[in-house]
Amino acid sequence: MLQELRSLWDSLPHKAPLGLVVAAWVALFHFLGNSTLGYIPSESLFGWLQAVYEGGAKQGRDDELGVMIPWLVGAIVVMRRAELTAIPKQPWAPALALVPLGLALHLSGYMVQQTRLGMVGFLVGLYGILGMYWGRAWMRGFAFPYLLFLFCIPVSVFLDTLTHGLRLLSTLMSTTFCDWVLNMKLERAGTIVFQKASAATQGFRFDVAPACSGIRSATVVLLLTVTFAFLNFRSAWRRLFLILLSPAFAVLANVIRLIVVFAVAEAAGQAAGEAIETKFGFATFLIALGCVFLVARWLKEPPSPVATTAAATATGGGTQTP
Repeated sequence: MLQELRSLWDSLPHKAPLGLVVAAWVALFHFLGNSTLGYIPSESLFGWLQAVYEGGAKQGRDDELGVMIPWLVGAIVVMRRAELTAIPKQPWAPALALVPLGLALHLSGYMVQQTRLGMVGFLVGLYGILGMYWGRAWMRGFAFPYLLFLFCIPVSVFLDTLTHGLRLLSTLMSTTFCDWVLNMKLERAGTIVFQKASAATQGFRFDVAPACSGIRSATVVLLLTVTFAFLNFRSAWRRLFLILLSPAFAVLANVIRLIVVFAVAEAAGQAAGEAIETKFGFATFLIALGCVFLVARWLKEPPSPVATTAAATATGGGTQTP
C-alpha cells in the first residue's frame, strides 16, 4: 500500500507551485475569513470553525462531526489510490473560473457576516485551484470525496424548526404504534408522552428532547449513506435513491428506539426506560445502517463488463488461441 501511495504522490504534477497557491489561499481565509468578531473573536475562518464546533458540542449539536470529515476523505483517497493514480493530470485553465467565484462568495458572506457562505467560497476556490493544476479529469474523479467537505459546514443552528418537526413526528408515530399494536394507551401532549399509573402499571412520563428527535442520527446516517452509495454503486439513480431514503431510515430507527423505551418503562418503570434511552442510543445508528444495507442489497448492481471480462479471463473462460 505504501508503494501505491507513493505512486499516487509521484503522479501529481506541479506540487511546488500548487503548494504556494494553496498556502496563499489558506492565508487569505486565515487572516480575513471571519467578520463576526462580536460573537467569535477571531478573524480566521478556521478559528471561527473551531469555536463553532466547540460551542455546538457543549449545546448538544452535531456540528463537530465536521472534524472527522478530513479523516474520512483521506481514508477514501487511500482506498481509491490506484484509480486516482491512473487519472491523467495536466493543467486546465477553465478551472480557474472557480477561484473568482469562490472569492465572490466569500466577499458576500464577509459583508453580511455569514461566515458559512465564506466557507463555501473557500471550498469552491480550492477545488478550482486543484483543477487548474491537475485538470478536468482529476476534478471529475475527485468530485467524490471532495464534496464530503460540505459536511464540515456547521448548519445545525438552522435546523431548529426541522428538529421540532422531527420530534413531533417521532412522538406521534411511536405513540400511535404503542396504542394500536401494544395497547399501551399512552397520552401525548406535543412531544411529552405519559402513561397514568394504574393497578397494572407504574406509569411514566417522557419528553422527547431535541437530541432525541432523530436529527443527530439523520446527519450521521446521511454522511455514511452518501459515502457507502458512492463507493458501492456506479449508477447515479441507485446512489440518489439510497441517499434520499437515508433520512427516513434515521426517523424509523428513532421511532423504534422510542417504542422500546416506552415498552420497557411500562414493564419495568421510568428508571429502566430512561436507562434504555441514555445508554442504547447507538442502537438507532445500527438500525438505520441496517436498513441502508438491506436496501443496498436489493439495489445490487450487475458486475461491470470490464470486471466480468477480467474474471472470465482469470478463470480460463476467455477466448483462447488454438
